[in-house]
Amino acid sequence: MTEGITHNAQKDVELIRTTTSICPECVKHIMAEIYVDPETNWVMMRKTCEDHGEFKDKLSSNAEDYKWQQKFTTEIGSTVNISTKPEYTVSGIKKSNKGCPYDCGLCTNHKSAPNICLIDVTNRCNLTCPICFANASAKGYVVEPTFEELVQIMKHFRSMKPIPAVLLQLSGGEPTMRGDLPEIIRKGKELGFTEIMVTTNGVRFGKSPELIKKCMDAGMNAIYLQFDATDAPEVWKKMRGVNLWPLKKKVIENCRKIGFHGIVLVPVIAKGVNDHQIGPILDYAKENCDIVSGIIFQPVSLTGRISFEELMDIRYTTSDLKEAINSHTNHAITQFYPIAMSAKMTKLLAWFDDMPAFSMTSHQDCGFCTIMIVNNNNEWESIEKYFDVVGIMRWSNKVWDMIQDKKIPKPTELLKGFDLGNIASKIGKFVDDITKIGYRNLIKAYYFAGAAKFIKSPTKILTSKIYQSFARLIMAPNFNTAANFLHTRNLLISSMHFQDAYNFDLDRVCRCLVHYGVIDPDDSSKVREVPFCAMNTLHRPIIERQLAIAGRTAKKPEVIQAEIDELLKTIEG
Repeated sequence: MTEGITHNAQKDVELIRTTTSICPECVKHIMAEIYVDPETNWVMMRKTCEDHGEFKDKLSSNAEDYKWQQKFTTEIGSTVNISTKPEYTVSGIKKSNKGCPYDCGLCTNHKSAPNICLIDVTNRCNLTCPICFANASAKGYVVEPTFEELVQIMKHFRSMKPIPAVLLQLSGGEPTMRGDLPEIIRKGKELGFTEIMVTTNGVRFGKSPELIKKCMDAGMNAIYLQFDATDAPEVWKKMRGVNLWPLKKKVIENCRKIGFHGIVLVPVIAKGVNDHQIGPILDYAKENCDIVSGIIFQPVSLTGRISFEELMDIRYTTSDLKEAINSHTNHAITQFYPIAMSAKMTKLLAWFDDMPAFSMTSHQDCGFCTIMIVNNNNEWESIEKYFDVVGIMRWSNKVWDMIQDKKIPKPTELLKGFDLGNIASKIGKFVDDITKIGYRNLIKAYYFAGAAKFIKSPTKILTSKIYQSFARLIMAPNFNTAANFLHTRNLLISSMHFQDAYNFDLDRVCRCLVHYGVIDPDDSSKVREVPFCAMNTLHRPIIERQLAIAGRTAKKPEVIQAEIDELLKTIEG
C-alpha cells in the first residue's frame, strides 16, 4: 500500500509533479512531491513515511533548467507517439503483484524496452574500491555465471519483442578477471548485439595490450574505463584504495598502440572528494580525443542512514555537474539535452542501416548528453555553433513519423527557399526521379536535403573537418557515420544520474533503459531482468546471496591490495 504525503504543503511552493518513491529505511512505497523550494530555488523531493518520518532530497540546483527538461522532448516530438513497452521475452513478463519496484523480473509495469543488456560476468575484482556496490572481497562470496548461463541471459534480451536490446555491456566486479571474456564478446556478436561494451577498471588492459587486441578482434566496440581523476593520488586512494593514475595512462597508451578508438571515460563524482577533478578529466579527454570518444559522468549514489543536513552536504546532482563543466569550458555548452531527445533519431538511423532498432525513451531526469567540439586551436566549442541541434532533432522526428505513416515525401517542395545552387536543383531532380530506387533510399535523400538546412555555414564543408564529419553523417545517415562523428575531435559529454533510496522515483524506474540480466534464483530455466537503479537500491544483495557459488570464497581484501601494489610498481617503473 502506498502511503500519502502527510506534511502540510506550503501555499507558495511551486509543485512540478508527484511520483511514488520508497522510504529509505523500510523501503515501503510512499508518495513524493517534486517541488521548487522558495528559499533556495532548488528542485526538491519530499516524502513522508508513517513509521520513519519525513525525508527530503535535492534533485537540482537549477529550477528553470529542470522544468525545461520536463517538457522539452515532448515539445520537439521526440517522445510523442512512440512506445517501446516490452510485450514478450522468452522468460515471460511477470504480473505485478507487490508493485514496482518489488516485482522486477521484468514485470508488466515497465514502459520502456532496455537499450542495454547489462551482465555482471563476475563479482570478483582485482581492486577493493571503497565506493563499489559489487565488490566480492567485501562480501566474501563469489557470483559468477557459467558461459552457458551468460548465453541464456543474452538470448533472453535478444528475444524481447517488439524491440530487443541491441547493446551489450559486460561488467562486474571486473569482467577482465574471466579468462573467457573474448569468447563471451564473440558470442554476443553472434547473437546480434550491435555494440558491445566492457566496463573495466583497466588493471588488466593496462598490463596487457594483447588482451585488448583479443577483445577488439572478438567484437568489443567500446571500453568504459573507470576514470575518477587525473594526476591526483589522494583522490584515487580515497575512491579506489590505490593511486591508479599510472595505470589509466597505460590503458590509453595500449589502446593507441593497437588502434582501438572506442574509449569512454567514466568518472564517478563524489562531492568534496573529486568534483574538483571534472576540469582535468575534460582536458585529458580533449588531449586524447583521437581514441577517447566521450565522457559519461556518474554522480555517486548514496547508501546508509544519512541526516538531511549530511545529505545536503554530500549530494551532487547533474545540475551541479553541468555548472562545473561550463565553468571549466568557459560556458562552451549552450544546452545540455535530456537523453530521450534522441528517441526517434536512433530508430531512424537503425532503419536507414536496416539494423535492429532501439529507442532511448528514458525519463527526462535520468541523464543528459551533448557533443562538444575540439576546434583546430584545441579549444572547446559548442556544437550549436556549427549546427542547429534542435532543428535537426525536430527534422529527424518528422521524418521518422513519416516512415511510420508510410508517407511519400515531396522533396522539391522541401527545397523551396533553400539556396544550394546547382547542388539543390540536382538533388531535387534526382530525388523526384527516384521511383526506381527503394523507399529507404528515397527517405535517405529526403533526410539529407532537409538536414542540410541546419548546417549554419554550409560552405565550410569544403574546408572544415568538423563540418565534413557532420556532412558525412547526414549524407549517409547510419550508425557507422554516427560513431565516426565521435572519432573526429567531437566528444560526447554525458551523465547518468543513478538513483538511491533518498531520491528514488518510480516514474524513472519504469522507463529505465539499462537492465541487469541474472539467472532467476527461483527458476534457473528463466532470466530475471532488473532495472539498474532497482537492482542496486533493492535487489542486489538478495539475488547475489541466492546465486553465490557454494563453497567458493572471494580473495581477502589484503591479498588483492598486495597484488595491485606489486602490479603498479611494474607500471610506474
